[in-house]
Amino acid sequence: MDFTDPIVLQVLWNRLVFITDQADLALGRTAFSPIVRENHDFVTVLMDADGNALAQCTLAIPVFISTLPMAVKTYFLKAHPPETLKPGDVLATNNARIGTGHPPDLVMVTPIFHQGAIVAYAGCIAHLPDVGGRPQSPDSVDVFEEGIRLPILKLFREGVPNQDVFDIVASSSRLPEEVLGDINSMVAANEVTRREVLAFLREYELSSLDELARAIYARSEAHMRAAIRKLPNGIYCAEMVLDGIDSDVTLRAAVHVRDDTIHIDYEGTSPQVEYGINVAPHYRIAHSLYALKCLLDPASPNNEGCTRPCTDAAPEGSILNPHATAAGAARNLVGHTIPSLIFRAMADVLPDLVQADSGGAPIWGINCTGTRKDGSPYSSIQNFHGGQGGRDGFDGNDTLSFPSNCKVTPVEIYERSVPVVIERKELIPDSGGAGRFRGGLGQRGVIRNISGAPMSIYLNTEHVRHPCFGVLGGKPGAPGRVDLGNLPTPAKGRVVVADRQALVIETPGGGGWGDPTTRDRALLERDLHDGLVTPAGAERDYGHG
Repeated sequence: MDFTDPIVLQVLWNRLVFITDQADLALGRTAFSPIVRENHDFVTVLMDADGNALAQCTLAIPVFISTLPMAVKTYFLKAHPPETLKPGDVLATNNARIGTGHPPDLVMVTPIFHQGAIVAYAGCIAHLPDVGGRPQSPDSVDVFEEGIRLPILKLFREGVPNQDVFDIVASSSRLPEEVLGDINSMVAANEVTRREVLAFLREYELSSLDELARAIYARSEAHMRAAIRKLPNGIYCAEMVLDGIDSDVTLRAAVHVRDDTIHIDYEGTSPQVEYGINVAPHYRIAHSLYALKCLLDPASPNNEGCTRPCTDAAPEGSILNPHATAAGAARNLVGHTIPSLIFRAMADVLPDLVQADSGGAPIWGINCTGTRKDGSPYSSIQNFHGGQGGRDGFDGNDTLSFPSNCKVTPVEIYERSVPVVIERKELIPDSGGAGRFRGGLGQRGVIRNISGAPMSIYLNTEHVRHPCFGVLGGKPGAPGRVDLGNLPTPAKGRVVVADRQALVIETPGGGGWGDPTTRDRALLERDLHDGLVTPAGAERDYGHG
């Protein structure tokens, strides 16, 4: 078969992506927990026989762009070389250093045998709802507080489940039924990938995927390198300041463009901290790659070839390259901001492609945990998103998850998972940063405890003291806020909410793009009509009286 024929290549390439989408549907439709079933906090990936990413499901989260293939190539194949694997084996680990940087994410890999040899690997990662330890929050001080840690092990041996492992996981979790249900959904998803890949090989009379993979990688790599060549050589720098916990956290990036390669150096970034906001290398790399993909090659499907021209590095012991035992349960509070940092660095050279900082970077995760009247535990995270940053030609979307594209659990589903009433979810007028194209609005949410007892709510938040910045003359968005009992409360970590008491959260607005004085008057009038901008805000931010 001629893989240099663009039509042949595109048909086969699309078919591989479709296989991962089928696995995605199998996992999502059979999962037990809201965070997997409703939020879509998972990914399905097809890797070649060397562990390189060949195809990835369409609805994937940025953190998963490269983490699974890095885990397989660097760790899985060393722990379990191909010659030690047999049909029906399923490997898994939730080691944060190997996977995505925090223990709730389980990494699962299934070898695909064809004609007696491994031709590919089916893989998936899913965020399990509870793996013991502290409920997910920034409060942990090392990885050992963050739950059970499974080494890379055989969850199934030749199709037979390793029941001891399942029993250990179940006994360590507050939500054993949901966790075991999600794990079995992951096994099923990998089985769908395995089954469909074998059907693909039979249909097209292929003995392996190797030649097709090389063609896909070569085409993708060439496309990315061509996009990089359009940039002027140079070093483009930026920094941003985050709330941190005990003190501010500074991130610095220097984007080195040299011919057809890009390297991002995070030298000067703050050192690692005691609490669970440290970013493991795989998580950092994924968000670096995502930002470059958005700027340079947003349309091509993710695979190994897209990543080859791009590298990054961070000082050892920094918050973006912490020591192996550093806490990182809430690593997204820092990691999600990496794309905004890179966009800021590239704003002058790619003004029409960057966007301002986003209030959805990071996701605000509100984790309600406690014990019901019958003694059974409950725990579930609800996502609240801030406003997207403005960009050339477009206002930021209101309450959008960016860079993560996690969905939000429907209110009715969440209220069945934990004993709360979400009394209000509303946009906050004037919260989007002013600009030629303004930032998206943040939202106000009111969560009332109706459990009959005190409830622990673990807050995973950011941009309360340091709002989202604008770019190219755009103004910052409104900062976030957390209130309990009509009083401001610490915005990160555990708060105790009494029965019938309400927690009020206000997510940040996105930053603006461009000089606010150049905003089209018709757009401003529309905002006033829709109540997104108040008359006072229009006069203050745009000089519109």
